[in-house]
Amino acid sequence: MELLLVIAILAVMASMVYPMFGYFRRRAQDAICMTNLRSLHAALSSYMGDNGQVWPQYPNSGDGPNENTQAKWWYETLKPYGPTRKTWLCPSHPVDSATENDPQNYDFSYIPTNFSAEANIAYRWKQPWVIEFGGYHDGNMANQVMPDGSLRKGLSPSAQ
Repeated sequence: MELLLVIAILAVMASMVYPMFGYFRRRAQDAICMTNLRSLHAALSSYMGDNGQVWPQYPNSGDGPNENTQAKWWYETLKPYGPTRKTWLCPSHPVDSATENDPQNYDFSYIPTNFSAEANIAYRWKQPWVIEFGGYHDGNMANQVMPDGSLRKGLSPSAQ
């Protein structure tokens, strides 16, 4: 009888704790996303330090960028400064399993801001350097990294 009582108490406690696992998983994914943004901020800062404090300039092409070529360009530009392809992807971002390991697929979760080629321009404007575009955290909120490296949440560009 005592054994059944202990099992029943453990079952009740497990049923109370189980819903919290989803919450903790979302918090962990949010923390990884913030770490990714800090890594991208460090890479952008290093890039600008090596290039006269000028923000990376996406080359103008006649047909305009599509999402995959723009992601590839940003990845290749900042690759020498540390970010891997995984850094560009929020863990909460749903990835198509068919293209996940495709070397031609540059799926990404973050959009760097476009600044002009003027030196120090990225530091003058108090706008995010990199924004998460999916709104995967806390409803439609997206993580953003500011010029000073601080993180904040704002409305996702996909929700506007």
